[in-house]
Amino acid sequence: MMIPAPQTLLRIGFIVALALGLLMVEGLRAHNTASAQDVQVSGPLAGAPAVMNQRLWRDKRLHVEPFFAFTIADEYSRSLIVGGEVRFHFLDWLGIGGWGGYSVATLDTNLTKEIRNGDEARPTNANRLDLPSADGYPNQVGRINWWSGVELHFVPFRGKLAMFQKVFVDADIDVFVGAAFVGVEERTNVVGVDAEGNPSRNVSNCIIEGQTAIDEECLGSQLARSKRTVVAPSFGIAFNAFFKEFIGLSFRWRGIPFKYNTSGTDNNVVQNEFGQNVNGDGVIDSSDRIRQFNNMFSVGLILTFPPKIKTTN
Repeated sequence: MMIPAPQTLLRIGFIVALALGLLMVEGLRAHNTASAQDVQVSGPLAGAPAVMNQRLWRDKRLHVEPFFAFTIADEYSRSLIVGGEVRFHFLDWLGIGGWGGYSVATLDTNLTKEIRNGDEARPTNANRLDLPSADGYPNQVGRINWWSGVELHFVPFRGKLAMFQKVFVDADIDVFVGAAFVGVEERTNVVGVDAEGNPSRNVSNCIIEGQTAIDEECLGSQLARSKRTVVAPSFGIAFNAFFKEFIGLSFRWRGIPFKYNTSGTDNNVVQNEFGQNVNGDGVIDSSDRIRQFNNMFSVGLILTFPPKIKTTN
């Protein structure tokens, strides 16, 4: 009988150990690998869509929304607005609408009240054009008289909202973008003049646009107003909750950026005789308008037509 050499036994043992190691690794991999199984749904749910009996609050429906709104983050004057909005939706997530409102009242902000009542807010030749009279300052600030616009509406999210775990309502998020038309009222164009009646930054009196008479101490210019219509972009977002098939509630924020002279002051920056930038050129006109990001928040009652809602299969 031939006995294998020690080197041969060592090689055979190494090969057997390597083969066992490979078998163990392959077994562990097979044990840890998950395999997908094609589950066949049977019974009443076979072939059913992901959502059944979905309520279509907007598809081919007209929404009429009377609302109350107010402006926010105003510098000098806040508007209280009553208006309405009409929207028609071609699809449940896409529609077009128009809206409009009238400022039924304005409220002076705390800054306007401080200027009116402040002891330091007294006119001098250096600031007479900006502040002819502290008591009359609220009369010169810019205000917005009416609002309107057309917008495209998208509804990217919808679902149900539970209140106190007893009342459930359908809700959605409405995103919109469009164009706005705004009726702005500002202090009219005014030229500041010195005591001799010459245009000057050192203002003693004023000349109101369209008039030839001297406005003593610029007091009349605080009451002189001009009106214009501004076209500006509009955009915003709304949260809507529907309680019945034909009624809902809307909470809407809308932003409308445009330029106007909110303070009724000489805001233009010019260079003086020394080449230095100074505020005020002695004239109040369109160059004194500053871009404002005008914000509006509204609460509206949604009425839908036709009143009967449609649902999916």
